[in-house]
Amino acid sequence: MRSQTIIQVMFKKSPKTKQFDMFSSPSGLLCEREGRLYDDPSAWHNTFYRDVTSNIDEEIFKPLYTTEKDDNRVGRPNVPIRILVAMIILKEGIGCSDEQLYEHCRFNLLYRRALGMVSLDEQCPTIDSYYGFRRKLCKHEEKFNENLFDKCFKQITKQQAKEYRISGKSIRMDSKLISSNIAWYSRYEIIQKSFVSAVTKEELERISDQLIRQQALAFFVEDAAKTVYRTDSETMGKRLLTLGIVIDYILTHSVSGNKPLLERVFSEQYEKSDDGVVSVRDKRKISAKSVQNPNDPDAEYRSKNKQRVKGFVTNITETVPEDGKPSLITDVKVKGATAADNDFFEEAVKETEKVTGNDVETAYVDGAYQSEKNREFAKDKIDIISGGLQGKPSRFDLNLKDDQTLEVTDKTTGEIKTAIPVKPDEWKIVLENADGKKSYRYFKKEHVDKAEVRRQVESIPFEERKKRNNVEAAMFQYGFHTRNNKTRYRSLFKHGLQAIARCAWMNMRRLFWFDNKLSLQIAK
Repeated sequence: MRSQTIIQVMFKKSPKTKQFDMFSSPSGLLCEREGRLYDDPSAWHNTFYRDVTSNIDEEIFKPLYTTEKDDNRVGRPNVPIRILVAMIILKEGIGCSDEQLYEHCRFNLLYRRALGMVSLDEQCPTIDSYYGFRRKLCKHEEKFNENLFDKCFKQITKQQAKEYRISGKSIRMDSKLISSNIAWYSRYEIIQKSFVSAVTKEELERISDQLIRQQALAFFVEDAAKTVYRTDSETMGKRLLTLGIVIDYILTHSVSGNKPLLERVFSEQYEKSDDGVVSVRDKRKISAKSVQNPNDPDAEYRSKNKQRVKGFVTNITETVPEDGKPSLITDVKVKGATAADNDFFEEAVKETEKVTGNDVETAYVDGAYQSEKNREFAKDKIDIISGGLQGKPSRFDLNLKDDQTLEVTDKTTGEIKTAIPVKPDEWKIVLENADGKKSYRYFKKEHVDKAEVRRQVESIPFEERKKRNNVEAAMFQYGFHTRNNKTRYRSLFKHGLQAIARCAWMNMRRLFWFDNKLSLQIAK
């Protein structure tokens, strides 16, 4: 009989305060001047420990160290979670690689102090423990749809907001496109590389159909980039079709088992009729959410303001400074690059309210966050203040009177017309063209609503609307360590982890500079 499953908890909280040893502490070994700087409570490393490391609630990560076993074995206790979390934040703060971070954590006194390792004989967690912790975070989110690192960030920020009495009643937000660390592949390269990553040469050699086998092996060993460079468009079209037929054969004949990525790429790039005929899909029908590179299937394509990316979009929400208090980032979200800005608004508001404990009363955003859904959510609760609306302003200003009469003002001529009702919530006006011919211009309720919103936006004083502009500084700081807005990461999870860690560091630096400025004012 199978033994009952036993849940084993391998979680161990690390002590918040550690025994101070004067013989192993750098303070006792440094000269007086360096010792004072090392112990200075206003120094960045001590600020980091006070505002970040020591505030990490390790209980949040307890689910990562709970396993199910069929016997009574007890796993090895975990290393201090507080240090592992702080290491991730520190890494994104200084913008280094994992190897550089690990070297700093072993030999740099300031970094060790920031992590709470106050004794020289205290061992730094192994790099395997560091990597293992990140893998556990990823697997937990995949399985339970719960981001524990984000939860920890919110917990730290909540404590900071409480300590500095930041209400968060006024917020501002903005988004930024960020590129994944992947090569920019052509359509043919995407398909061929996905094919190569999904199969092995041994699997292809076992294909019974001789022609398919020869073609598959030829596609497997070719240099796709050189093929694209050397091949004309007509020949390339034929190669795309042949490759699709090969992939279809592999998928339908179960040549190499389950291939989810290859199946996805085939469904995105090809069409298959009911009678089994494969054809190349019109490139205009291929979604921007399709695979851009098999090395990062999460990355999406987007072109915005002359910027083209294959990656993600990060939305950052922060409090508006009040009474000389610092601003804090309260919410960070990363989605595929195709996500619209207005998709972030409602969740960002709700998450901010959880962090600050107060209702958001005013939100400063740009026109991309204006949507009917968001206006309905904010109705009678939140003032949405934006610099304008997306899209080119209409030639006509629409004003719906109380008696449901639609008044149309031609902004180019100043002429005012009363629109003719066509059907419920639809009107038209007669326009006379330059050649004397008449035409009709139709307006729907959505056009009327948009005109009303535009008037409301334009009525807001400029000084009030420009409060949103300062969020651009946060976006600049967020992308500071990227190269041309390209990170060193792949996958949605890793980009989310990077964004949250970077923003946790930014919050710490804001409090650091605020405290130093306050100290100088007191000194005067």
